[in-house]
Amino acid sequence: MNSRERVQAVLTGKPADRLPVDFHFADDTALQVFAGHYNMGEEEFLTYLENDVRHLYVMDEVELFLQNRPLMRYAFDHGFAYPNPEDPALCFDQWGIGWNMVSDGQLPVSSPLKDWDGLDKVQAPDPNRKENFYVVDTNIQGYIDRNLAVDVAQYFGPFEKGYLIRGFEDFMMDMYEETEKVEILLDRITQYRVDMAEEICQRGVTYGHSGDDFGTQGGPIMSLALWRKLFKPRLEQIWSVYKRHGLPVVHHSCGDCEQFLDEMIEIGLDAIHPVQAAAMDIRELSGRYGSRLVFYGGFDTQDILTFGTPEQVRANVKDTIETLGQYGRMFCAPINIMRNVPLENFEALVESVHQYRYAEN
Repeated sequence: MNSRERVQAVLTGKPADRLPVDFHFADDTALQVFAGHYNMGEEEFLTYLENDVRHLYVMDEVELFLQNRPLMRYAFDHGFAYPNPEDPALCFDQWGIGWNMVSDGQLPVSSPLKDWDGLDKVQAPDPNRKENFYVVDTNIQGYIDRNLAVDVAQYFGPFEKGYLIRGFEDFMMDMYEETEKVEILLDRITQYRVDMAEEICQRGVTYGHSGDDFGTQGGPIMSLALWRKLFKPRLEQIWSVYKRHGLPVVHHSCGDCEQFLDEMIEIGLDAIHPVQAAAMDIRELSGRYGSRLVFYGGFDTQDILTFGTPEQVRANVKDTIETLGQYGRMFCAPINIMRNVPLENFEALVESVHQYRYAEN
């Protein structure tokens, strides 16, 4: 079974020869640090890790490659990003959101919608620009020819893009106090994501991807009633594009998003990513959803991988796969590997993932 077949099988509830593998790093810098430890280039390193999936992105999403100098140069040259004349470490994307280009991960630093009088000025980028798919169109056929699974990452969905545009605290209050204006903004973002999904589906991806963090480490970020009103129908709009093209849906949500999962499954969710073990009980998740949802991740990369011992890392990998992988519906996907993870812990992670991915299913 090749990687693409394996991923398709697991996402659609069919038997696979083993659980898919996807080591995922916090950003380009973290990937380069660990590839450097092994004296390998990035693609050689991902092949060594036996990753079944390759993640691509569009140029609109500059926050996903802020440390990649060649791509940032392309983004500046083609109008996907604009420099900040007052600080060379910052830039603006096409929505007007300001980003720090030197921090780990993604760090937004400014929001363009200071008050709702400026709403008409906030317009979505053109999702159909050929240059927007520069990274995708340059790489995807090569991955397909190697029988790898491929996605085009679509993080920062209606909720996150909304608060990035308006500012988090203001947006959280506005969802209650300025609901009509919030819905205008959300509709604009949703239509952009729908149009993007249509373009992505023309390019041979293995599954549809979306992202919005509906949880915090201490619980859900909003009530179920508010989520139902503002985000459930808009997610359904976006996911319906992938479903119409016969593709499963993988959604990224950090934190405790359990209260939304039943209704996310109802509208088309196939896999939840990253299954943050520090925020949700993986045994409860497995018991409640194991037969009808794919767990894309679940390893404790936050505490054990970063601060534990190699023995604890191995034990966590074994326990997580036995718990979440018991139905054969799991990706062995350590998510958000940071560059401060000790090398001996990372080596233990690789060895144990490769050992235990052949879980009974």
